[in-house]
Amino acid sequence: MKISSIVSSILLLTVQASFSSAAEESLSDVRMPLDTVGYATTPSQVEAIINLCDSLESELYLANEQRYPIISKRNLIAAICPHDDYLYAGPVYLHVMREVRAPVIIMFGVSHHARHMGLEGKLVFDNFKAWKGPYGKLEISGLREDIIEALPEKLVLVDGDIHSKEHSLEAFLPFLRYPELGGEGKILDRKDFSFPTILPILVTRFKGESQREVADMLAAVLKKEMEKKGWELGTDVQILISADCVHYGDEKWGGRNYAPFGTDRKGYEKALEQEIKIINSSLTGLIDAGRISQFRYLVERDDLEWPYKIPWCGVYSIPFGLATLEKLCKLAGREPPEGVLLKYGTSLDPGRFNPETKGLGVTNINTLHHWVGYAGIGYW
Repeated sequence: MKISSIVSSILLLTVQASFSSAAEESLSDVRMPLDTVGYATTPSQVEAIINLCDSLESELYLANEQRYPIISKRNLIAAICPHDDYLYAGPVYLHVMREVRAPVIIMFGVSHHARHMGLEGKLVFDNFKAWKGPYGKLEISGLREDIIEALPEKLVLVDGDIHSKEHSLEAFLPFLRYPELGGEGKILDRKDFSFPTILPILVTRFKGESQREVADMLAAVLKKEMEKKGWELGTDVQILISADCVHYGDEKWGGRNYAPFGTDRKGYEKALEQEIKIINSSLTGLIDAGRISQFRYLVERDDLEWPYKIPWCGVYSIPFGLATLEKLCKLAGREPPEGVLLKYGTSLDPGRFNPETKGLGVTNINTLHHWVGYAGIGYW
């Protein structure tokens, strides 16, 4: 073989290797979907869920706006939203997501695996450039690096693998990219600006008062960075807190069970009464340190030890996210955040939805022996 042919072959292989390396690097920069059963993976699935749930909830949208005038007068600044299967929790998602329209979305997620890993006292950040959903990618906000640099090193863990194995935040992505969600009915014209950037943070266990102390630190960093950029809470930045409510029943909970009121219809109704009591006494109204402590008292056990008094899948994300929000409002000279219950539902009532689309499924049963609660709570 001629020297020129050898050189050409080497150059070709080098270029091919370079393209292959770039492709791998590009792929590793994007966090891919984890749950392909309970969540939508295609635009048609997203649209089927939104269209069905929107048609079912339109009367409640109007009723909420009439009952709580604050909804129409101000921009949402934060919300608690479920992360369970769309076919169970879809209507609750929609009540929250139609109000989410800021260019930057900070997301506090549940880290389901942290306890098993012995991980606590950390805020877990990813190291991706973007997260992929049914409509394409959502870029990561530059706030991430600013926060990581500003917080004490001992509080920060950067681990893309933990984020890749956790589903509690990816549930929000289809709604954030959907071009006509929000505003009047379901219409929000996002053509005037790009889709939002996101800041995903997984919250682990913080013992005692350290939870409040770390939340205060994070709020101070956020306030400083928002001032630099001229950003306002509600207009430029909104906060989403990922959380499901009670996990009730005595079947298919991995050998564990929580059914103090029994597993008949009467027990279900008593459990619902307990759920609404928790929400009304600690998560709605004007949020302050007392109400956040009340939530921890009602749900946690012995300073976050497991098992919890009541198995809410948000035992860490809710109090930390609300403490950060409350402090951020105080630093900005705002009134305390006011919480409104937009919708409560369970996987049992009204139960599984069946939109006319293929591929959507559920990850577990819904019976009196196994059900989950969902709260959509907005803060203004």
